[in-house]
Amino acid sequence: MVGIGFNINDIIDDVLPEIEIINIENPLYPNYLNGDYKTDIKHFNSKNYGKITITDGAYIDLNPGAAETEIKGIVKKKIKQSIDFAKTVNSDEIIFLSTFLPMIKMDFYEKAHIDNSISFWKNIISASKNIRISLCNTFEYEPSVLKKIADGVGHDKFGLAFDVGHAFIYGKITLREFFKSIEPYCKTVYLHSNSKNADEHLNIFEGDLLKSGQFQDIIPLLDNKNIILKLFDKTRIDENINTLKVLLTK
Repeated sequence: MVGIGFNINDIIDDVLPEIEIINIENPLYPNYLNGDYKTDIKHFNSKNYGKITITDGAYIDLNPGAAETEIKGIVKKKIKQSIDFAKTVNSDEIIFLSTFLPMIKMDFYEKAHIDNSISFWKNIISASKNIRISLCNTFEYEPSVLKKIADGVGHDKFGLAFDVGHAFIYGKITLREFFKSIEPYCKTVYLHSNSKNADEHLNIFEGDLLKSGQFQDIIPLLDNKNIILKLFDKTRIDENINTLKVLLTK
């Protein structure tokens, strides 16, 4: 199934017949959850779109792997706010970007991040009930830390999501190697392109993603996955959807 990432107030009705999923990005925006967003929720729910809803969770400055007690308290507050938001718009899944920084290259940092993350997410998942929580790759070179966290939490409502654009620019292995390793943990794939210079969230027919052939290599692994286009430029959504559907049928 195909979806689009939207600001809750900027959903483009004209493309809705072409997609099955609405991905609400707002909690990802810095300080969004500090404001009065009840009007946004009321507006969204009044539309009764009849689509699967997947929500992004708060991200900037938040580290579930933090060791400091006070910091963990703030992170927990924002994570719970994100989950409450997602439940209010009847989301099936909420996706949080990871905050692991592989460039630190310290064994003690990696171990602490994994151990603290497992403890944190176990606590969160026990109170989140029916909504699925997924952790998504961001700067990871490869997925071993994400897998250890998912295995450590060990809950059927906790898993991983795969961001193609992030793995394409930051990964030190191929997209196929990366995704094949975590595919059993994943229900949702975020898709965007870049020129391997910055996380540009380009249209998929721009940049180097399709030129590299690496996305085409993972298409056989995408059966029964939610595929969400995560684009900064929303003016060419139809072209992205058409391009994606052609690729998926080859």
